[in-house]
Amino acid sequence: MSEQSKPKVAEHPVAARQIARARAWGALIGFVLVYWLSRRAGLPFPESGARALVGGLVCRLLAWAAVVTVWRQLIPAQIAAARRRNAS
Repeated sequence: MSEQSKPKVAEHPVAARQIARARAWGALIGFVLVYWLSRRAGLPFPESGARALVGGLVCRLLAWAAVVTVWRQLIPAQIAAARRRNAS
């Protein structure tokens, strides 16, 4: 496939929704987990909050990267399956 005809993950309707959902959950889980761990370690509220914000952003980025990687493999597989269905 040439670069121009490659499908884009952002244009796939299901992938776009799942990526947005994974980013949101990643951010929420990262924020809560880092905040809880910071408070448990005895850090004051402002420092715990700052660390939680950074943790949420990092987890959001990691969740996005993971889901995009999966969808980059799924989209060509879906296209190939559709072509096989149409050919037979």
